[in-house]
Amino acid sequence: MKKTTTKLGETITDAREKVGISQRELARRANMDCAEVSRIEAGKRLKPNVLYLKGIAETLNLSMIDLMKLAGYNDIEINWGQDFTDRRSTKDYQNQIQEFRDFYFDVLGYIDDRRKIDFSIKGGIADLIDKLELAKIENKEISNDEILERLKELIPMIRPNLEKFDKSKYPAFDKGVFPKIEIKSNVKYNSITGKIIDKEE
Repeated sequence: MKKTTTKLGETITDAREKVGISQRELARRANMDCAEVSRIEAGKRLKPNVLYLKGIAETLNLSMIDLMKLAGYNDIEINWGQDFTDRRSTKDYQNQIQEFRDFYFDVLGYIDDRRKIDFSIKGGIADLIDKLELAKIENKEISNDEILERLKELIPMIRPNLEKFDKSKYPAFDKGVFPKIEIKSNVKYNSITGKIIDKEE
């Protein structure tokens, strides 16, 4: 097998062979010349045309962003402008959706963990209330030290629920995949009073 000379060429060659198609078939599916595919894989075409990369990305289910970076396109060329359709592939959309999906389930797990903690705290408080009510019925006294010790046990259980969510787990937002959309609403928030105002009222 001919050795590739660039990371871009190597990535495309590996993906093409994994799919099990020839350079000629890749060229046909990507609507480009077979000689151009050969040049890209051999590292002779260092910065291929974006449209060629898009065809290759879609055919081999590769990230268009990754291919453009490997081809030497800079951040402005990848992320600047109004229309990103020629600079994003189906794989990029899939990656973004997967990131949001993973984040969604992380948050659900985080909420479930907090709920379990809340139930434990609720149980501890209920036990303390039962003891106080029982002591009242039986005309007995519970020492402040006993109440204090139980409260000291409950406080550390509350702390995890007061921690902020780890921002490093937030999904990276690709504006090329989800362009800015203006959301119109009849509801406005008054930052001074802290109240929500309905504009139609």
